[in-house]
Amino acid sequence: MYLGKTALIVDDSRSARVVLKRMLEVHGLNVDTAESAEDALDYLCDNRPDVIFMDHMMPGMDGFEAVSAIKNNPDTATIPIMMYTSQEGEIYVGQARALGAVGVLPKQIEPVEVSKVLTSLRVIGADREALQETTEATESTSISGEFPGLETLDQDLRILIKDLFAQQ
Repeated sequence: MYLGKTALIVDDSRSARVVLKRMLEVHGLNVDTAESAEDALDYLCDNRPDVIFMDHMMPGMDGFEAVSAIKNNPDTATIPIMMYTSQEGEIYVGQARALGAVGVLPKQIEPVEVSKVLTSLRVIGADREALQETTEATESTSISGEFPGLETLDQDLRILIKDLFAQQ
């Protein structure tokens, strides 16, 4: 059963795309894939996914360059982007967030973590108890796969982006 919500996976590794795609489809998401950042930008000309999972290290345009391009376009700027990469560490997470990514999801992710991420981003629903558990878990840890305070992220981003583009 599909929810009508779509995720875009951008990764040059076919196996990484397949693994994450299977995890996302379990949650009823439609999943589209792109083999490169350039393909993803072309896809975004005609489609608006609910979330993007972006690899970092790719031939041609890398993931950070793609995130910048997506966030600098008013038509795509509010789409949440998760870096999906083997990169890690506080500095990397800080760089990803500074560019507009909402966080970093490690490639060796467990299915339960994917569920938490999708719930935090409001891509999938959860009953109150599960949502409370996710909130408590994200508040008690700083692991790069956890995302505290995302409840108002989309609304805040939309307001900020409209203000920024109005100033130009």
